Amino acid sequence: MTETLWKLQDVQLGGVGRPRLSDVSLEIPTGVIAVLGLSGAGKTSLLNILARFEKPDEGSVTFLKNTESRLPVYWSPSDNGLWPHLTAWQHLEVVCDSPDQWLQRFDLTEVANALPETLSMGERSRLSVARALATNTTALIFDEPLNHVDRARLHGYWDVICRTCAERNTSLLFSSHDPAIVLRHASHVICLDDSRVIWEGRTEDLYQQPESEQLGWFLGPLNWFTTEEAKTWLGMETAQPVPLRPERLEICPADDGPLVVESVHASGSIGETELTVHDEGESRRVFHRAVGNVLQQGARAALRVCMALLLMFLLGIMQGCEDSEASLIMPVSEFVPISFPAEGAKLPAPRGLTFSPDGELYTLDDVGRVLVYDIEGKLARKWWMPEYSVGRPEGVCVMHDGRIVVADTHYNQCVYFDTEGKVLGKFGSFGEELGQFIYPIAITQDDEGNLYVAENGGNDRIQKFTKDGEIIKQIGTCGVEPGEFQRPSGVVWWEDKLYVADAFNNRVLQFTDDGAFEQVIADAESAGLHYPYDLAMGPDQTLYVVEYGAGRVTHIDLNGTLLGQFGQEGRGDGEFWTPWGLAVRHDGTVFVADTGNRRMVELKP
Repeated sequence: MTETLWKLQDVQLGGVGRPRLSDVSLEIPTGVIAVLGLSGAGKTSLLNILARFEKPDEGSVTFLKNTESRLPVYWSPSDNGLWPHLTAWQHLEVVCDSPDQWLQRFDLTEVANALPETLSMGERSRLSVARALATNTTALIFDEPLNHVDRARLHGYWDVICRTCAERNTSLLFSSHDPAIVLRHASHVICLDDSRVIWEGRTEDLYQQPESEQLGWFLGPLNWFTTEEAKTWLGMETAQPVPLRPERLEICPADDGPLVVESVHASGSIGETELTVHDEGESRRVFHRAVGNVLQQGARAALRVCMALLLMFLLGIMQGCEDSEASLIMPVSEFVPISFPAEGAKLPAPRGLTFSPDGELYTLDDVGRVLVYDIEGKLARKWWMPEYSVGRPEGVCVMHDGRIVVADTHYNQCVYFDTEGKVLGKFGSFGEELGQFIYPIAITQDDEGNLYVAENGGNDRIQKFTKDGEIIKQIGTCGVEPGEFQRPSGVVWWEDKLYVADAFNNRVLQFTDDGAFEQVIADAESAGLHYPYDLAMGPDQTLYVVEYGAGRVTHIDLNGTLLGQFGQEGRGDGEFWTPWGLAVRHDGTVFVADTGNRRMVELKP
């Protein structure tokens, strides 16, 4: 079960004319938690109390985590809280021994000697976040972090935040007005309205099955249909209101459709259309999948619900749904947790896994080691990456010629080793040109020996190399459209096809190995994927996908048909916490890098 980090009981905080917090009783779990609410709802007041910047007028606030060896809490306030007499470099020198690496991670190297008053608002917010992360504290509190940073670089910085928290087992509590950031990074949300907590729970639950229309809007556009409205607008008979996110709803031209288009607006992947019921005059605005320019004012249309997602919702509200035949459970005979060997006082966590043809398991951990386990599960040998102070690698592949190649993520390169750990060569450098990398994070090889390297950091793509690291071509670009990626974090080759885990877009894509996009084989609609972070092929040529956001393993065939799922978010048996990777042995045994729980897990078939 998830641990409790803070416990608040009957908390009151006064204000001018009205309370800033009223009757707040709450248990805040470990992990990544978002605090949501309109301006003035009480978000900053709640964070101030948790950071001990303010004391409640009534009630109690208890921090429950044992922090004898670490600073308990560090805070990045909404005004950044910078020290006016210190340079950017000195801000970091105060809290850590490696200021330069934090300046580099947040693109502040060029302003290292600048005082806060000379920095832009974006630079100040990045410095405030970098300083907080560098403290290696038990819990971080961020009040609207990076709110002045341009969106082109925002997700890259958030990757640094969440990766650092996962590596150090640090919890993060942050406030935000951006549903996209919350959905991508927070596992738990707290909703405030008029100084009160009106809901708290799993992000996925609030997004997929909100209890009310008001709550649903905390995570972005929502169509809420009462039972009568569902019958009128969707042609559905249902005993419960139907919440539909824009990606669940399509509007289709239909010559004899029951609806008439009054106005159309598009905003990227979301369309917003005003409709009326033909011959009745009843009207409403709907948010739906963007449809381009096919709808014109006065056209007849119909609404179509994505049935796979609707079925998931309807099953969720039926009693006994856990026994439904629609729930496909991946068969597992035994759940075996495996701890990595300690490094000093630290218990490392696994990041990347792969098997060699003879059954040896190669693993990467978060202290910079490569560990090799034999077929009996015993540690056979280990070695260190050449450099690991800036960051640790994520992807590893055993090549046909016996070499080991590692995607050395934070050093913008791939490194070749022999089976004993001797460095044999490297390829790649920092940059966005062909053959260069921002953050290489996954790697695989085809039957001809060519390597495919997945990359993120704002230049998300796959690059194809010869076995010796000579660039051949680029596959895909950064984006949300078919054939584009937002954090391609897992890659598998099979019979001239390339399968890619497109994490932020919640889908698995299929390409030819020449780079032509073919199809989305599985996504949030068809398989319920939530942040698929890695994938591996089983002995029967099916795919296993590990979901960072859902804490589970999903099994699909090469057409995307759901074969089964195992696990849920948590800290116990049968549970995973922010898993990063997986590998499948020739006998069908699945090994999962259960990163947040700092263990590897063997799932015996």
